[in-house]
Amino acid sequence: MGNVLPPPLHQNSGGAHDSTPSHRERDETYWGVIVALSDRWRVIICKDEIQFILQKRSVPFPNTGTWAGKSYSTTRDALIAACSDRGLLSEPHLRRALDDLPSDVRTFIAERSRS
Repeated sequence: MGNVLPPPLHQNSGGAHDSTPSHRERDETYWGVIVALSDRWRVIICKDEIQFILQKRSVPFPNTGTWAGKSYSTTRDALIAACSDRGLLSEPHLRRALDDLPSDVRTFIAERSRS
C-alpha cells in the first residue's frame, strides 16, 4: 500500500482514547479512519468497505460532536478532488497520505486484508 498511513484519529488527535474502536461511522473512535486531515476533517473507509468517506466533525475539537459524511468516493482521485475543493490539502504530508492510497476502494480493501 505504499507508505504507512497515520494511525487512526482516536490515536493521533492529541492523545489516545481509552475506549474500544467503534463500528459506527459517526463516532470519534470509528475503526475505519484512514487519515485525519485536521481536528474537524477525516477520511474513513465506510463500514461496508465500498467507499471512502470524507467526514466533518459537527463541532470543533475538543467539544464532543459526531462525524458526518460530506463526500463519498470509490476512487482515490475523486477523494483527492473532494478534499482539494474544500482546501484540506494545504499540508504536503496530507496530500502524500492520500496519494499513497491505492487507486480505488476495492484495491485498498484487498491490500489491507493482505497486511
